[in-house]
Amino acid sequence: MAAAGPAGRIVVWDAPVRVFHWVLAVLVVFSFVTAKIAGAWLEWHMRSGYAILALLLFRLAWGVLGSSTARFSGFVRGPGAAMRHLRDIAAKRHAVQPGHNPLGGWMVLFMVAVLLTQAISGLFVDDEIATQGPLAVKVSNALVGRMTAIHSFNEWVLVGMVALHVAAIAFYGLALRVNLVGPMWHGTMPASAGTQAPRIASTFLAAVLLAISAGFVYWLVVIFPKA
Repeated sequence: MAAAGPAGRIVVWDAPVRVFHWVLAVLVVFSFVTAKIAGAWLEWHMRSGYAILALLLFRLAWGVLGSSTARFSGFVRGPGAAMRHLRDIAAKRHAVQPGHNPLGGWMVLFMVAVLLTQAISGLFVDDEIATQGPLAVKVSNALVGRMTAIHSFNEWVLVGMVALHVAAIAFYGLALRVNLVGPMWHGTMPASAGTQAPRIASTFLAAVLLAISAGFVYWLVVIFPKA
């Protein structure tokens, strides 16, 4: 069902997407900082990684079952649509639309892929000093070495993706006068003529999916390694 916003506005981002976005942002920064501090903080780095993995699994499920603006089918477009959006930006005739634009949709896919790579590879890392991923004992030393290398390299790919994401938000805000941060915080945007309010899915469903995702990650990192 479509949710009503304040007068003259429509709800474009549901609460689960907004909470996911901001909690994920905090955890990514926390993970990066604790990895650099190292020492006893690496235990918290691992826990943060587990939380990130649970959030990503939830987001994948919400991308299929969630609100219309959260569904991958609602914002993932082909490369042609992304190129047209770039040309529209250059010509200053871009349209403001509910949800992700074609470029933003690709950014979401790449970001989720990079984060999943980082979180999954972290399950297998072994620094041969004090930190070992929970699944390192389940695979060969060769695979552990490859996963550790991927985790180390992909960290900087992730930093680059975050920097690109922040730069894009700044560009839209400063050059195009399009506020992308506000709607992701309060969930609404001004309603324009012909704009259809997105369908908003149940928050209870989101809670169930998050619980399932967290339960699976708990099984994966606590129970399965001991089996």
